[in-house]
Formats: sequence, structure tokens, C-alpha cells
Amino acid sequence: MQKKLKAGLAMRILIDSSTLIALAKIGELGILKQIFGTIHITTKIKDEILKADSPEEEIIKEALDTWIQVLDFKGDPVVLRKYGLDLGEASLFLVASSNDRLILDESNARRFAESKALRYTGLIGLLVASVKTDKIPNERAIEILDKLTKGDFRVSSDLYVWARAEITKFQI
Repeated sequence: MQKKLKAGLAMRILIDSSTLIALAKIGELGILKQIFGTIHITTKIKDEILKADSPEEEIIKEALDTWIQVLDFKGDPVVLRKYGLDLGEASLFLVASSNDRLILDESNARRFAESKALRYTGLIGLLVASVKTDKIPNERAIEILDKLTKGDFRVSSDLYVWARAEITKFQI
């Protein structure tokens, strides 16, 4: 599901490790495939995930090079650390173009994306948008939202209440 945008370039979905790990931990990594078909990470993010030595690592490893595509990046992500980015986030910005959409949950990464006029959303916003665009049913989105909040994914109570209200607006 790649949309053609500016100058004939396809839109890529660039995802940070926190989203992948959070969804893998609750057994919902496949929702990204359902929503997007193919997603992209960088070699740095792949390295972060594969050094985790966890059950999530195995789940993500199975999807690598099938529907999770790994991109090389040019430049030194360390240079972007001064903006409060970790190396994985920094590597995403080294491959991102204005045609891409980033899935980011850390506030420093979001601020940096805004400063570069890049399009982004977080995992919770992605769930809401996916219901609004009929990519996933609202019941499924609520189930994932609840699993995330019961796990170790940080969701403020205000964000949870907002997301749940937005998702339930679209009950079938």
C-alpha cells in the first residue's frame, strides 16, 4: 500500500523500535501489516531490536525482510543526539523525506519531526486514524489500546480517554 506523492516518490511508513516492541509484546505486531502492508525501519533500529534478546525480538525477526523492510541510511546519527534523539530515531530522520510518514512516540522525536516539516503520528493516533479510515474495526482498536495500557507502554490518562472516545465514535 504505497501511495504516490511528490515527484512520483512512494510514501514510506518509517517506524521506530518502541512501536514495534510495544506491539510485539502484546501479540499485535501484525496490525501494522494489516494497516500498511509494508513498513520500514533502519539498520540501526534493526540492531536495537535484535540485541534485545527477548520474546519480542523473535516475533519481529520473523517479519524482517518480508513486510518489515530494512533501509540503510547515510550520515552519522550521533550528530542528531543533540536534539534528544536516540540513535534509532536519529537514523529514521536520516532516511526520511517529505513524502514519508513517521510513527514516533517520544516527544523529542516529534518536536524534531515538526521542525523538519515531516509528517508523523504516534501509535495511539495511528489506532484512531486506522478506525476512521476503515483499516481496522473499532473493537480491535479498543482491544489493542487496552492491551497497550495494561502493558508497559506509556499512555497518559488524557490520551487514553481521548483515543477511546474517538474510536467509539465509529461503532458499527
